[in-house]
Amino acid sequence: MAIHIRSQEAEAAQRFFEASRNVDRAFRALRAEAYDDMAAPLAYGAAQSRLDNALDELARAEALFDSLTEVQARQTRDHKDH
Repeated sequence: MAIHIRSQEAEAAQRFFEASRNVDRAFRALRAEAYDDMAAPLAYGAAQSRLDNALDELARAEALFDSLTEVQARQTRDHKDH
């Protein structure tokens, strides 16, 4: 049986990576809707909403990663000082 031990930083980095991919996918979908002359305004609005949500998640993932790495850096500095 494999045991997977992941640090909070690794999990935050994975979340950031996935959020980045979701932004890319949402942007591509929005761009496709924008270039589709037959696209309904509702479809474009849904694509815009998906991009907005993906960007919000990316911002949350970035903030989490930044806070965890800052805590880790602070702990490392404190251990070196003692």
